[in-house]
Amino acid sequence: MLLFSGDISSKEKPRVYLDSIFVVPSESLTSIDEWGMFLKTENFESSIRKELEEIFNLPHVSSAENESGNDLGLQVAVVSYRGGEFLDFTMPPAHVPIFWRPKIEVHSRLYFLKDDKTFKTFKAVERYSWSDFTRRTLTINGLLLRYKPLYNNKDIENLLVKACFVLVGKMKSSL
Repeated sequence: MLLFSGDISSKEKPRVYLDSIFVVPSESLTSIDEWGMFLKTENFESSIRKELEEIFNLPHVSSAENESGNDLGLQVAVVSYRGGEFLDFTMPPAHVPIFWRPKIEVHSRLYFLKDDKTFKTFKAVERYSWSDFTRRTLTINGLLLRYKPLYNNKDIENLLVKACFVLVGKMKSSL
């Protein structure tokens, strides 16, 4: 469970309640990175949603009682995510590599429960390093067979955890 401590307007520590979690569907172009050649697919959206619910294991705003003036609601949104891909587009005489690294972008909003006014918003973006991306791409699966997606749910969840860790750090330091 994430715990926030700090001072907003008084000596009393704010209580933080989870309001909602959003996961914006992936773009259709980059969703091909969830497919493998032999029907092995990954569903990044449901995996991300499940992991977010575990990371932000806070009481729901509906359970808030005796609200004080500095109690906060938290909204979390994954606004973009993608697995990684490396494709080769050849049309003689041109040979064009097309690639994108795994990436996830998470936003959050803390707002006062009493009046629904925004306290602060936050953003964190995590992506695979070029060296890790190159290492994964230069495998038999990455170059030739493609019997499974280049990146799986575990890879995306790892990026999500890193992004949420940064996000929580920013939120804690603001309180």
